[in-house]
Amino acid sequence: MDHIVSSRPIRIGIAAFTLVVCAFYVYVVYSVWRADWLRGRIDRGSLEASARLQPWSAQTQRLLGRYSLNVTQDYAAALTFLLRAIELDPYDGHCWLDLAELRQVRGENDESQTALDRALRAEPTSTEIAWEAANFYLVQNDAERALPLFRAAIKYDPSNTAAAIDLTWRATKNVSQIVSQVLPAQPAPYFTFLKALTAQNQSSSASELWHDLVAQGFSFPVEEAFPYFDYLLQSQQIDQARHVWTDLSKVHPEVRDDIALNLVYNGGFETDFLNGGFDWRSQPAGQIKFSLDTNQFHSGNRSLRIEFTGPAVSDVGVYQYVPVQPSNAYRLIAFVRTEELTTASGPRLVVEESSTRNTLGTTEEFLDTSSWMSHTAEFVTGPDTHLVTLRILRVPGNLLVKGTLWLDDIELTRLSSAQRAKP
Repeated sequence: MDHIVSSRPIRIGIAAFTLVVCAFYVYVVYSVWRADWLRGRIDRGSLEASARLQPWSAQTQRLLGRYSLNVTQDYAAALTFLLRAIELDPYDGHCWLDLAELRQVRGENDESQTALDRALRAEPTSTEIAWEAANFYLVQNDAERALPLFRAAIKYDPSNTAAAIDLTWRATKNVSQIVSQVLPAQPAPYFTFLKALTAQNQSSSASELWHDLVAQGFSFPVEEAFPYFDYLLQSQQIDQARHVWTDLSKVHPEVRDDIALNLVYNGGFETDFLNGGFDWRSQPAGQIKFSLDTNQFHSGNRSLRIEFTGPAVSDVGVYQYVPVQPSNAYRLIAFVRTEELTTASGPRLVVEESSTRNTLGTTEEFLDTSSWMSHTAEFVTGPDTHLVTLRILRVPGNLLVKGTLWLDDIELTRLSSAQRAKP
């Protein structure tokens, strides 16, 4: 055997065969590379050259079909190329979608519908095909077929959510239709839709969607509802904000809707701030330290501790929105403890009309060192006042302040006529 292989003619034959195989391999690799490169140039000459190098490529035939359809508008040539692409790969949904578009342009509506159905059957799990088919139906004003496809596109690819909601809302202007046919049974798409509606100031539609969302019984972080809640406050829809707060209290144990006589939520600081809704919110300045103190409290187990470190500050940054009734009298009571609180302008609790920030009532300032003492302020709301803001302010706030302040058991109650009459 070694003698046969070592013979000169055989060695030459093996070398020649190896060279031919290598040359063929290089040719195939080069052809594939050049065909792909030509296909990427997206002009007719390059695409035709690519097709000659790879006559079996359905993708190249499809691109030639799209070029003929959209650029040269040679519909006969486009049909030839697309049918060839489908013949080569009948399971490419994009080829069927292009054929559906071509049939539609040619006025062949039945054939277009057939091609669209074939696209969906070819790739039934493709969100991309579902998305394109949905848009195709929507252009044809066929919402009944388009909307369920948008639902599939959202469910399996959440990045489609905002665009799908925008398209379907503009097409239908119907919240119940979008809820029933487009939104999957997940809370995130509902909040995306809610955001879109509030951005367009569609208050009644947003309210309708909120009720649908609550009816679904979804589990979601309470913070998801706060942008809608703030929209309601900013647009003076205080009654709807109350309803939203009540709805949240039914599914979130951290939200309590137990306002009876005291209108201040979490007035004893017994729970952590929600930073939204009708609970306390905080936007502290860098020179102020605040915390919930479990060592000092008037009642319960905690109080709000605020430490001033010296620099001037006008707004502590802790506040709460409180719904009220117009043309009514209210009394604010808070228990305060101070320690070496030194300044010429002490902090105080201030009640402001939320929309105008006009001051309605204020306690006396908190200064020096004192044990727990109650501080009171009374005020009357205006005829259009439905929401007030409770803040901790210094007036003026441009003076240095140093020391520590504790707040606890803050109450805001509406006064009856008899109570108002008392001196």
